[in-house]
Amino acid sequence: MKKTALVGSILLMTSVASLAQTTVSGNFDISYKAVTNKKSPVDSYNGFGKESQINIANKGKLNNGLDYAAGFSLEFDGNDVGGANTGWQSENQYIDLISGGTTVSFGIDHIQNPDSHAHVNMVGVGYIGGDGLGGVLNGTKTGSSIYPTNAFSQYQSYGVGIIQTTDIGKFSFNYVPTASYTTVQTSGSNTYQTGTSNGTIGGPDIGNSATVGNYENTGESAMEIGYTGNLGVKGLNILAFYNTSNEIDANKGGNNFTGKVIGGNYNFGQFTVGADWRKQNSAASATTNTELTGKSVGVAYAITPNVSLGGVYAKAEMSGTSTAALASVNTEKSKIVSIGYNMGPVVLNGQYRETDNVSGASTVNGDAKDAIVKLSTKF
Repeated sequence: MKKTALVGSILLMTSVASLAQTTVSGNFDISYKAVTNKKSPVDSYNGFGKESQINIANKGKLNNGLDYAAGFSLEFDGNDVGGANTGWQSENQYIDLISGGTTVSFGIDHIQNPDSHAHVNMVGVGYIGGDGLGGVLNGTKTGSSIYPTNAFSQYQSYGVGIIQTTDIGKFSFNYVPTASYTTVQTSGSNTYQTGTSNGTIGGPDIGNSATVGNYENTGESAMEIGYTGNLGVKGLNILAFYNTSNEIDANKGGNNFTGKVIGGNYNFGQFTVGADWRKQNSAASATTNTELTGKSVGVAYAITPNVSLGGVYAKAEMSGTSTAALASVNTEKSKIVSIGYNMGPVVLNGQYRETDNVSGASTVNGDAKDAIVKLSTKF
């Protein structure tokens, strides 16, 4: 019987393999960045950075008639050295079961999410707010923008979700049993707190070393609903997301962590205009909370089919009930101009940014300027 079972397994694998299609793709980006900040101590720095990624994807038919897709990616950013939060442990890992326009997805970093500002910073590079522009700690610039990035989206935690494709766009729901992180927002800084090893170092293996620390630690459950699509209007691109993460164990009785995002852009001829609004609420303790709100508008103009100019104006503010966190907080303002040149296999993007009141803390970080040039290719 064991022999029969083994032969059956081999035949099954052969049958599945014959119906499957496996692809390998990837991308490589290299950049040069320069930063200057005139707040004491005066500091400036520059240098190269890189991102690289390999994608393994497989798709085909199941023996019950359903479609499936599965895969994982290996991402190696410039600072990935094998520790926590490295992309080769938790980058785009998934198994999808598909029936028509309905997809049930198991994995991490795969379901649709709001962790992009490309709909408003259409020609520029990355997030609207800059990192490393101020906030000196042991001689190192550590300040980060208070413009919300992913607004607490938990797509980088392992979970299960469902995506429904319709004529007007895609609707999604994602459930995460253990949120990967929470953050305490204070004047001039966002301090990330580890919620669980599940989201930060790839999670436990299958069935072994099962402990509370491996699976949960202090993290609690989270959920997110989202929409991306054009609402049936040609040239329109909309995204809308809402998520909530239960407070971590240390903040029992406090507020949940919530995030909201509404944004999009509209193309007409050579012009594209975009807008973004996002808010995230943080429970710093059982009795205090803070909110970060970001608003921005952007425009892109295609000079030729391969050359475009872009611009963004953004504001970010902090509010809430925490007197300590809100002390001396100013409105952060960012202005971005950018240029993009599509050379076919290689794309060049250049961006210049000026930021007033970096991290919302004029007395600590002041103003800063940064510029970046990035070359990108896919294969």
